[in-house]
Amino acid sequence: MIHLVKDTQHIYRIHGLCGVQAGIIAKKANTVDYSGEGIEVRFKEKLLLYKATGILPEHIVMLEQVHGKDIIEIASRPLKNEPFMAQADGLITMVHGVCLVIRTADCVPVILFDAHNGIVAALHSGWRGCAQNITAEGITRMMDKGTQPQSLHVLILPSIGPDSYQIGQDVASQFNGYVIQKQGRQYLNMWQHIHDTALQCGIPEHNIFTANICTFQNNAEFFSYRKGDNGRNLNFVYLS
Repeated sequence: MIHLVKDTQHIYRIHGLCGVQAGIIAKKANTVDYSGEGIEVRFKEKLLLYKATGILPEHIVMLEQVHGKDIIEIASRPLKNEPFMAQADGLITMVHGVCLVIRTADCVPVILFDAHNGIVAALHSGWRGCAQNITAEGITRMMDKGTQPQSLHVLILPSIGPDSYQIGQDVASQFNGYVIQKQGRQYLNMWQHIHDTALQCGIPEHNIFTANICTFQNNAEFFSYRKGDNGRNLNFVYLS
């Protein structure tokens, strides 16, 4: 059974995965100073990830996330320690020892993995990513590489939840069936949208894991943009 466990260093590790390592360096474990956000911050984040995973900084891959649906394939271990690989919102690889990282502070980090065929992907899905169906795009990319639905697992990690993600009508109009009306306000359920997207792609229900942890409501543990945080939760995955 897949579940999140916080270790003695306050890093959330995802247990129950076969051949895959994944986790989250969230607020209590992330010692990076975000007051000077920029390239230096990325290198500090990579150093933190190196200490947590043992993977060299040059083999830790990040993106300049732009709220789209482009997914970059990492076909070999990078030779240089770059702050980010490209402007995109998803990463996919079949290379062991390459750590894929998605930075979030309320948006949904989605991890896809197929241990049987040795493929992992990491996606950044805020409301724009949901609207553009980046999860379906990631699943399609994995299936193009030989993944079968029954061997593909979908992890929906901590992010802002449906009780906290208040939206306007411009966003609500794009999500029929996923908007909750409460006390005259509208809230978006991105977790359910991503879950249902996976089901529509043929992924079995038992292969979909939702952490059900809201970053806004659990702000002591996780960075939340809507709570005013500058920091980022570092969601990582790699083939071990």
